[in-house]
Amino acid sequence: MKFNQVTIKDIARELGISPSTVSRALKDHPDISSETKKAVNALADKLNYQPNIVALSLRQKKTNTIGVIIPELVHFFFSTVISGIEDVSYEAGYSVIITQSNESFDREARDIKALFNSRVDGMLLSISRETTNYEHIESILSKGVPVVFFDRMYNNPNTSKVIVDDYVGAKEAVTHLIEQGCKRIAHLQAAPNLLISEDRLRGYKDALREANLPYQENFVLQCPSGTLEEAEKATRKLLALTPPPDAIF
Repeated sequence: MKFNQVTIKDIARELGISPSTVSRALKDHPDISSETKKAVNALADKLNYQPNIVALSLRQKKTNTIGVIIPELVHFFFSTVISGIEDVSYEAGYSVIITQSNESFDREARDIKALFNSRVDGMLLSISRETTNYEHIESILSKGVPVVFFDRMYNNPNTSKVIVDDYVGAKEAVTHLIEQGCKRIAHLQAAPNLLISEDRLRGYKDALREANLPYQENFVLQCPSGTLEEAEKATRKLLALTPPPDAIF
């Protein structure tokens, strides 16, 4: 069954009035009589008329839509963030388009291009583990598209961000372990190209330094894919050291 979208011209033809009169009636223009407005709106409801969103957005240069790019939807943190984004956006009258990069740079770049072509009013972005080149992001920023980073970002002073202080958090966590008597503290590091990984490593090192504990390179292992299996393998490798660490951050 073919679906034909009802247009203003269809309503005008049915009522025997001009399309411009229908358009103004739907916009509640004061020059249109209440009887005409009532007839137009009644027929529009009956025929399930919907305004052309694409044409409307081209005229108004606004779609009331926000694009969101996350690394993984199945991750508890990101699914929780999405819930909050949708709640706030809905209250403000915005719709949300959600995409996931699956930690792929190429997919992230395609998603950004697709959202830009969809004329979203702005984007919320948490970059993938693979992302080390930021030209695809700089491109949309140069076109004036508002972008807000959350959780993961890169060093760009001209962007907005919503993040936690990973440096302070890491330093406090390691300091707590030291206060519990731990002296050989290992660190499982996420993808090293991510700013959050750099900040956590810096906090880890500073906590050791301030406690006059040595930094041992063999106590820091990378887990770039972030999988449980990778973390288990790294943990077994650490525990096989002589002497092994007495804590892992």
